[in-house]
Formats: sequence, C-alpha cells, structure tokens
Amino acid sequence: MLEGLLALFSSSGLGALVGMFGSWLTKREERKDQQFRLTYELKMATLRKQEAELQYNHELALADKQILRADTEGRINRDIAETAAFKDGLKEQSQTYGMWFVDAIRGLMRPLITVYLLILATFVTLNISRHLGGVGALSPVDLMVLYKEAIAQMLFLTTTAVTWWFGSRPSSSRCASPESAR
Repeated sequence: MLEGLLALFSSSGLGALVGMFGSWLTKREERKDQQFRLTYELKMATLRKQEAELQYNHELALADKQILRADTEGRINRDIAETAAFKDGLKEQSQTYGMWFVDAIRGLMRPLITVYLLILATFVTLNISRHLGGVGALSPVDLMVLYKEAIAQMLFLTTTAVTWWFGSRPSSSRCASPESAR
C-alpha cells in the first residue's frame, strides 16, 4: 500500500493528477467559453429579429403611406377631370346658335319643364287627396309623418332649384382662364 501511495506521489502519478486537474480546468473553460458564445449568439439572434421586425414595420408603414398618397392623387385627378368636364359643359351651355328662335327655345326649356312638373305634381296630389277624402281622413300620426315628409321634400326641392338655377350659371371669375387673368 505504501508502494501505491509512493507510486501515486511519484512523477508519473503526480503527472497523472496534474493532467486530470488540467484536463478538468480546460473542460471547464471550454464550457464557459461555449456558454458565452451561445449567450452571445442568442442575443445577436434576438437583435436581428428585432431589427427585422422594425424593418418590416417600417416597410408596412411606408406601404400604407404610398397607398394613402395614391388614393389622394387619384381623388385629385378625379376632381381635376370633373372640373374640366364642368368647365366644358359651361362653355357648351353658354354657346348660342345665332338663330333667335333656337336660342329662345333653349332658354325656355328649364322654366317650361319646371312649370310642367309643378302643375303635374299639384294635379296628382289634388286627385289623390280628393279620392281619399282629404287630409281629414288621416290619423294624427299619419298627418305628422306627412308633415315631416312635406318639409323634407320642400327643402330638397329648394336646394335643387337654387343649385340648378344659380349653380350652373357661369361667373366671369369662375370661367376666366389662368392666361386671361394675368
């Protein structure tokens, strides 16, 4: 046994112990190094993922802005086209044919159509009222509904008439071209 202990403390035995201890230290350092590298790779992967998400969100926001811009440009182009069509319509409407009776007929069409429709609506309303027994045959609830509907229709007709008669009349400032305004 003493020989075994002496052999253990001899150069070869001591070398084996030092070798095992050195091997254990090397493995421990390799594990720490590997743990450090893995932690580093995990943090880098997380950063790359966050960067990719930020890039994706940026591209998505940019695409939304481009869609909004295209929509706005489309509405502007539509408004420009509608304005040009309105201007062309005003030019065509203001033209005269040089024959007094043709120009007179053209000028009387709106008033004649308006008077005709008013007479027709009055005639139909009076005949329906006469056949149903007049306003007295209606219940108070029906009268209130009729009253509200009449007011709504009168406001609509007033707005339509004002827009039709005055909105389609060319004004000198509205029809003036940019070249003639200079």
